[in-house]
Amino acid sequence: MVTKRNAILAALALTLGGFAFADVIDKPVATVKLTRVEAITAKQFRQKVEMLEERSRATLSLEDRKKLLDLLIGEILIKQAAAQENITVTQAELTARMEQAKKSGGLQLNLNRDLTDAEFKSLLQQSGVSWEEYSDQLQKALLQQKYVMQKKRAVLEAVGQPTDAEILDFYETNKQAFVAPDMVRFKHIFIDTRNLADKQEKDKALQRAEEISRELKNGAAFDELVVKYSDDKASRYKGGDFGYLRRDDQARRQLLGKDFFEAPFKMKVNESSGVLQSSIGYHVIRITEKIPFRLLALEDPIPPQNAGTVRQEISVQLTLKKQADVYQQIMQDLLAELKKKAEIKKFEDNLTW
Repeated sequence: MVTKRNAILAALALTLGGFAFADVIDKPVATVKLTRVEAITAKQFRQKVEMLEERSRATLSLEDRKKLLDLLIGEILIKQAAAQENITVTQAELTARMEQAKKSGGLQLNLNRDLTDAEFKSLLQQSGVSWEEYSDQLQKALLQQKYVMQKKRAVLEAVGQPTDAEILDFYETNKQAFVAPDMVRFKHIFIDTRNLADKQEKDKALQRAEEISRELKNGAAFDELVVKYSDDKASRYKGGDFGYLRRDDQARRQLLGKDFFEAPFKMKVNESSGVLQSSIGYHVIRITEKIPFRLLALEDPIPPQNAGTVRQEISVQLTLKKQADVYQQIMQDLLAELKKKAEIKKFEDNLTW
């Protein structure tokens, strides 16, 4: 279990924010100059601290505040050093990375599709991050990555693949984690009730769902009803495909509600439901696939996509871990070099209030 302190430090590590000059009457917590003077003011720093404390639900100690200040100083140094090297991030690069995030989010939620813009923004909001903050963080992360790659590409590319012995050792140590949980895939006709203000509107939505269910029972084609009635724009022209639902997906259980979450697991393949209510609306569903729970061997494909084996997944994860470790060491070395060249003044008396 992650402790409150670890939660704070994790939040600190993910913090990416830039500060411009503040009002001259606002006292600084630090000034930084590599190519030009930039101040981190007490007001700006306090806003960061309060945001992190709200997210972590714990108070930042003085030591944590000093670490946060070092992170913010590092961001300014990287920004100025990148500008000095004429390194920039284009809108096309930002858009491409956002599309990757939506694709990854869809895979993690077993949707069999990319997240829509609305779904992506909703997930950000649920995690307490605004769209503007996410965009700003992403821009700064990409700038940092481009700077590191320009300076130390050869070091990163020299990171080797894990050996067979390392892969086997990881599998044996974590064997209990390599399981395929019960999964069910279904298509649905969805009536959205999230923006309905009163009971009368919700009753009309229920009547609409019941009429759809009757049409289905009277012989109407499911896919035609999806196109005609479903409020799920992302799946409307894909037969209403909801994607895969994993029995162990607690986030979606909470999002959809326990009763709706459990219903598809109790149904048979090709079976259609009546009207089911979730936390977001009404659904009429049809089961298209069921995958039973099983332990996975090292050479087994990973369901539901079966795009790679357990061995391949472990290899990817170990490689990413090695690359991340090297990347962090490179960042520390580059920041140490930049700090030697820069003029940095800290006013630690202003870190508390």
